[in-house]
Amino acid sequence: LFAQEQPSFVTGDTQNKIKFVRAENDMLVFDVQLDSLPAKPVMLSIIDEDGNSIFEEWIFSANHFRRYKIVRNDMKQVTFKVSGGTFSFNRSFGINYRIEEKLEVRLVR
Repeated sequence: LFAQEQPSFVTGDTQNKIKFVRAENDMLVFDVQLDSLPAKPVMLSIIDEDGNSIFEEWIFSANHFRRYKIVRNDMKQVTFKVSGGTFSFNRSFGINYRIEEKLEVRLVR
């Protein structure tokens, strides 16, 4: 998995962040931190590249932090969508797979 070889990265604004943490077995691990959410509940949806909903949950608090583990299933893109009332926040991550060969040469005595 290409994402394993890349450093973790964060995308978002100053109050809302989504961070790719690592690949773990057949899972993609993301940290989602949402701050200063509106007083009304918002819906967090995790969506694949075909628009299929992988996971949904209502968030009722002003702040939210959770680690999400998503089964890879050869996905090419995953989107996090948070919406409710006039609030909207979306972030998408492209997922590239590649196999790399590592060569090690050492002196034999």
